[in-house]
Amino acid sequence: MAYHAGLPLVTGGFAGVDVFFVLSGFLITGQLLKEVDRTGRVDLPAFYGRRAKRLLPAATTVLIVTGLLTWLLLPATRFKEIAWDIALSALYIVNWRLADRSVDYLAEDSQPSPVQHYWSLAVEEQFYVVWPLVLLLVGLVVTRTRLPLAPVATVGLLAIAVPSLVWSVVHTASSPATAYFVTTTRLWELALGGLVACGVAVWASLPRLVGSLLVVLGLVVLLTSLFVVTSSTPWPGSAALLPTVGTALVLVGGARARGPVVRLLGSAPMLWVGALSYSLYLWHWPLVTVVEQGVYEDGAPMWASVAAVLAAFPLAWAGHHLIENPVRFATPFKRTRNALALGGTLTAVGAVAALGLVQLAPSTKQVDANPETAAGRVGAEVLLPQDVDPDEVPADVRPVVGEGAVPDAPEAITPDPLEVTKDYPPTYDQNCVDSVDGNQLKECTFGQEGAKKTIAVAGDSKIDQWVPLIDAWARDHGYEVRTYLKSACPYNDQLMDSEDARWKDCHDWGQEVHEKITAQQPDLLLTSSLVAGGAQGDDKVSQGYETFWRPLAEKGTTVVAVADTAGPTDGPQYECVAEHLDAVGQCAFEDDGGRGTPALEQAVEQVDGAAMMSLNDFVCPEGTCPAVIGDVLPHRQGSHVSNTYVTTLGGVFDARLEAAIEEAR
Repeated sequence: MAYHAGLPLVTGGFAGVDVFFVLSGFLITGQLLKEVDRTGRVDLPAFYGRRAKRLLPAATTVLIVTGLLTWLLLPATRFKEIAWDIALSALYIVNWRLADRSVDYLAEDSQPSPVQHYWSLAVEEQFYVVWPLVLLLVGLVVTRTRLPLAPVATVGLLAIAVPSLVWSVVHTASSPATAYFVTTTRLWELALGGLVACGVAVWASLPRLVGSLLVVLGLVVLLTSLFVVTSSTPWPGSAALLPTVGTALVLVGGARARGPVVRLLGSAPMLWVGALSYSLYLWHWPLVTVVEQGVYEDGAPMWASVAAVLAAFPLAWAGHHLIENPVRFATPFKRTRNALALGGTLTAVGAVAALGLVQLAPSTKQVDANPETAAGRVGAEVLLPQDVDPDEVPADVRPVVGEGAVPDAPEAITPDPLEVTKDYPPTYDQNCVDSVDGNQLKECTFGQEGAKKTIAVAGDSKIDQWVPLIDAWARDHGYEVRTYLKSACPYNDQLMDSEDARWKDCHDWGQEVHEKITAQQPDLLLTSSLVAGGAQGDDKVSQGYETFWRPLAEKGTTVVAVADTAGPTDGPQYECVAEHLDAVGQCAFEDDGGRGTPALEQAVEQVDGAAMMSLNDFVCPEGTCPAVIGDVLPHRQGSHVSNTYVTTLGGVFDARLEAAIEEAR
């Protein structure tokens, strides 16, 4: 909670979830082992009924309240996304959605979900779908072989823990973003707690001094992880052994430990917080996110985040005493059938709350999503002089912001601001773009298939956004187009230094693409990128372009680099539009030329046979990037141009591409 409040010292506060997993595995496994020891089996319906009574009343309450807070305080563009999060949280599978979103380049504008913390509850419950079934088998083995229960259960837990730990290390090294959320990289943490529970009889015989030392050692290891680990540490992986092993040591020594540390852990304030811990966990994160994303749109001060965390305490206390305990200990729910019915009902209520949030999403001004069906000029066409045919645009044409071209209160907007994030190039649906954490070269063909003249298109989403226009131009001029696209990865031989494994994958991808393109020796290479030099300056990035471009140009390939496009600095532009449909002028931002443009320009200056082309003046006319141009939203996520707007730039694109080709030659 301190970590989520933004307190600077607790850099590894997210490791608290790992502690929670070990404690949960210890407590629940201990209960199940006692049941197997007493009855020889696990009563699955009773177990799941108890879990439903314990978890769902508070969890569902928080989901409902979070839905209301979202409706009241967060942008309408997020309603559907958060509604899905709420629904999948109610079903305890939201961690898989978050894992997918973490590497989804099309979700780059996504802010942390107010129910993102439910991922850990999802992991826990998925473990408890599997583990009781394993214990059923353990009970059967023990009954038939008369082997001791604890060793057999230990074998079962090791069969889960060891592969999961190995996979956690491997997967974290290659894709830490997804590894953080997926169940398979976390099972070992719950199993570790279970392993400690299997040895309770052994730990109870430890000398008190040994127990006390283990508790102190465990706390030192645990607290060290909270202050040494940072958000840049690949997680969970091997680094998660620090808080988990530390917690396990505390549990092992706790049965026999004595002294001031043990008295502190067992003090009334600690026990009070412990009793409220589940409710505190549920309440604090939605409050923090709503304050940071809704109340303070440009970032909340630390005191506001701390206040949000503190506000969770009275809510947790009220929820614990007015909802959790009354339901948990109610006489009707002592019957397993009723407890299971309660669980099903509350799960359905959570899903209905999500549906309600979708229904509350406001409608927006909208026309047909296909601009060709709209009357008159639309999108970038309204910036053309009246005497210029949109299909026959001269290369030297400049935008003219006439009356009504950039309205403050447009009568219609397309695409719908609530749906514009889906207005991306068709290459994504055609499986032509490798993902951020992927390592697969994907080659797709466009234009006039089988034509003798060829075009290679290589780079990230900044060249991909122009593929529909490249495809159309190639068809008209007799070229076959082959695309090599990877999210957040430029066609460049030099990349920024980073420990992130995706940069190595990106470098390897670039080398493979370069070999492909070199072998083909296309007539034309089109590329672009949002990658800037950062701390290294643009020189290194520029040199990386030169390394790939120069040998191609020397053998006759014309290289055209398309300027990067600018993006907003104060959050997604479409969110502003959705909130201010009658005053979209306030959603405009300044054109910075695109952060990736300088490095591209430097490379073009150094390579004979290369030229720049830019469409930025038709996306951001007169140095300003309007929210609506000709009733069309120019931007989707970040600095990317919406596909609908791209299709209205056809004539301008053709003219400028042909001019760039002529200049390069």
